[in-house]
Parts: sequence; C-alpha cells; structure tokens
Amino acid sequence: MKKTGRYNDPLNYCNMEEDFGFSHEKVPSDAVYAVKEKEEIYATVLPYNGRPAEELALLFDDVDFAVIEEIGRSKYLSSLQVYQYITLRGMTVKRKGIRRRLDKLMRLRVIKEYEITLDGAARSIRFYELDFKGVRLAMQRGVEFHKGNSYMSERRKKELGVCETVENVKRILVGNMIILGLLMNNAHMERFGIMETMRPVQEAPITNGCIIRTAANVQIDEDSVLLYEVVRSTPHALRKLADKVRRYYTLINSESYVRENFYGHKTLPQLVLCGESYEHNCKIDSYLRSKGLWSVRDSILYTEDLYYVRSTLQTLYELDENGNRRWYSLPSKDNELKEKSA
Repeated sequence: MKKTGRYNDPLNYCNMEEDFGFSHEKVPSDAVYAVKEKEEIYATVLPYNGRPAEELALLFDDVDFAVIEEIGRSKYLSSLQVYQYITLRGMTVKRKGIRRRLDKLMRLRVIKEYEITLDGAARSIRFYELDFKGVRLAMQRGVEFHKGNSYMSERRKKELGVCETVENVKRILVGNMIILGLLMNNAHMERFGIMETMRPVQEAPITNGCIIRTAANVQIDEDSVLLYEVVRSTPHALRKLADKVRRYYTLINSESYVRENFYGHKTLPQLVLCGESYEHNCKIDSYLRSKGLWSVRDSILYTEDLYYVRSTLQTLYELDENGNRRWYSLPSKDNELKEKSA
C-alpha cells in the first residue's frame, strides 16, 4: 500500500484545544465559495526578490515552513484555512500572526496571493499558492507534488494559454474546507488527499477512461474510501461532471483497479458530490439520472458546503428520484474512545 506521508496523515492534525476560526452557533446562510457570474481573479503584484530559496530557508521558523508545506500540499488555501491546518498540527499561532507571515512570504516571492473579485461586492476572496522558491522549499520538506497540485510559472501559463478559472479555484478551496471540517469535527480517518488521481497501476497513458481526479479524498478505513468532487453552479459544470461520473463508473467496474491501484485501496471508492446547496444537488441528481448516470447498486452520495462549517459529522445523504434524503454520518474518534473505555 502506498505510504501515508506526513502531510496527509490525520494523526498529525489532531490538536483539538484551539478555536479553529468558525463558530458552531453562527454559521453562514450561503455558500461562501459559490461561483458568481463575472467574478475575476487578480494577482497581487510585488517587486522582484532575487534571494535564493536556500538563503531564505535560514530565516524561517517552524511556522513559516508549515505555511509553505500546507499550501504546497493543498494547491490553494485561504488565510483562514492556513491557520486551521497549522493549528490542527498543534502550533501556537494567532490569526494576525498568520497574516503577517503570509505577507512576509509574499514579499520574498515564496508564495503568491490572488484575489477573486466581483464588481459591486462588499468583500473579495483572497487565496494563496506557492511560487517557484516555495515549491523548492516544500519539496525539500517532503511535500509530494503531482499533476493536481503541481506548479506552473506565469510565463509557462502564457505560453500554453492556460488561465485558471474561478470555478476550479473554488473547487479546490471547498475540497480543503471539507478536509478541515472533518478534521475539526474529529472524524475517524486514516488518510486524506487533495486533487489526487485514482487509477489502476498500469502503463501510461490510460486511454480506457479508468482514471478520476477529485477535489478531495478521504480513506476512513480499509473498507471505506470517499472521493469528494466539488460541483459549482456554472453553465458547463454539469456537462463536465457527467464525463467525470462516467469515468468513476468505469473505474469501479474495472477488474484492474480492484486488483492493483495507485493508492493501494482494498475497496472500491464511493463518489460524493458536493454542491452549493440542497437545491443545487437536486438539480445535479436529476441531470445525472436523465443521462443514464445513476445506478441502484453503486449510488452516488451528496453533501453541501455549509456542513463543513458546523459541528456535525452527519454530512452525507442519498437522493431518491423525488428529492428525498437518506442521511449518513461519518464515524467519530470520540465514539471510538467511549466504546473502548466502556
């Protein structure tokens, strides 16, 4: 089985002594990372800094490195998410302290800041990714990079005509929000990942469609693996989702995947679609059924953004054709401890 590394092992994110930055009593009424029409992404432009990564490393403490590590593994993070991951690691740090460290790392060109804005909106969304020097430092610290969290320079993006979309950024931010919500609610899990690819062990390229990358994934135990795909309400989202669901069904019906897969899972994964709301999920479910992408034997589960800013592990449900929900809860470490002490 593929080894669980330091940055996707829940045992390293089990500090439950701090306030993680959201209130269990006062939760948002709308999904913060819902996509709005005409949103745009702008990069924060700072002066060039030519100091090499190796020289900068001498200036950083454990918290600075933790910021670099978490952003590297996660691809994109908000400042609140950086704070939550680091606090879960047991480091003593304040929200304002994280803000100062992010500013410092930006000035040194270790990380990059972007802003999602909408004309007339009262607030914008800032998020962070690693810059080139940050990638070098993260690799030296053991962060694994793959296609889902890889780095591409601005020059290379222009050469290839690659332009990151608001939809994809918010997919990744929600993927991290899901992982953080489960960690902060003390869910039992053995491993988690962001933007990782599930596929059989076979020579590339994989041309039979037996491959899927989702925003987040969680291995609960040997018998349960959840693939969280985040769906935003955009014009082409359902068409793109249909292709991903087809590949999911190809994967779980593949003998080669069950026999040997990249992450060593002993069980077939369960696909979970995270929509912006219950109404959005009903629309998704209806669309998939209309395209023949629904199976009684291998049903798809649903969840919603707002469940991951609440004190609950009852976050999953199945929809019938009339939109009725059948609920499921994830196991809690607290319940396991109670059972062992009984």
